[in-house]
Amino acid sequence: MAIRRASPADWSAIRATRLAALTEAPYAFASNLARETPYDDDHWRDWPRRHAIFLAFTDDEEPVAIAAGIPGDQVEMISVWIAPAARATALATEMVETVVAWAKAEGATAVNAWVVGNNPRARRFYDRLGFTPNGREMPYPNDPSITEYHLTRPV
Repeated sequence: MAIRRASPADWSAIRATRLAALTEAPYAFASNLARETPYDDDHWRDWPRRHAIFLAFTDDEEPVAIAAGIPGDQVEMISVWIAPAARATALATEMVETVVAWAKAEGATAVNAWVVGNNPRARRFYDRLGFTPNGREMPYPNDPSITEYHLTRPV
């Protein structure tokens, strides 16, 4: 797998990967397929202008993973998703570490991520990578009966 930072020219790969993520794992994201499917091409071209979007590609140039960082003193990592066929590999760790390395190079002090309380696999994954709860939590936008927890990792 090759991980690279996406540019506006990669808009269709960003869109395809994001919509695949929302389809396959709707429980893991604050947004949903119904909200994002209608977005126009300019919306997807704008994503890498505002955020650092990283995509992983197979040798056939098929996108199989996405992770993004919203710039700031504390980077918010969003949209982390790995296609099921690429799970149980080091790819998820590599995607997160790519965002962390980018954040550090940009002078950020930490990387933050939200994790949904009903996704213990994701929580264990972030714990293993050094993310810890910072005390912030909120109701999950798609189901307020579920709590989202904010995690932080210093860089």
